[in-house]
Amino acid sequence: MLKTIILLTDTVQQQQPLANLLREHNRELTFCSALRAENLSAIAPEVLSEARLVSFAADVAVPEKLLLQLGYGAYKFYAAPTQFPGLPPAPDECDENPRCYSVIAQSMMIWPDFKKVVGLETVTIPDGTAPAERERLVFSRLAYLFWQMSGMIAGEATDLPGIIESNENRRPALAMMN
Repeated sequence: MLKTIILLTDTVQQQQPLANLLREHNRELTFCSALRAENLSAIAPEVLSEARLVSFAADVAVPEKLLLQLGYGAYKFYAAPTQFPGLPPAPDECDENPRCYSVIAQSMMIWPDFKKVVGLETVTIPDGTAPAERERLVFSRLAYLFWQMSGMIAGEATDLPGIIESNENRRPALAMMN
């Protein structure tokens, strides 16, 4: 049974609003807050087996050992300056002020080929937009994607459905890792 959501965020101010939103869908949840990898390693293994990790706009590497211990998976919400995740950017997207961003919710796995995109939206930035406004537009869309998916994140499913999946749809066997 999903009991705990581990919220990994870039700032402490993001923690409470995200927890409140998830709590609306599952009142029984408890939350662990993390801002750095050290915070993650301090979480007890018995908590991890009944937990889901959600990384929101955080650029923190999650230890492989922790990913393997999570009973309900790990998902990250982030933005990338590309219209089509996984494909090289178009020639006009290579400049310093890309016009199109993708906000992405993706599973976190130690095997890169088994990651899947579970949520995706694009944001087109109007010409002449100031950098601070660009950042606000992208962050707002990322927060909206999280809001849309909050019911699934707080739910009991051990694996969220993918909208873009890898070629394989199963976890690697021990023989595949050698």
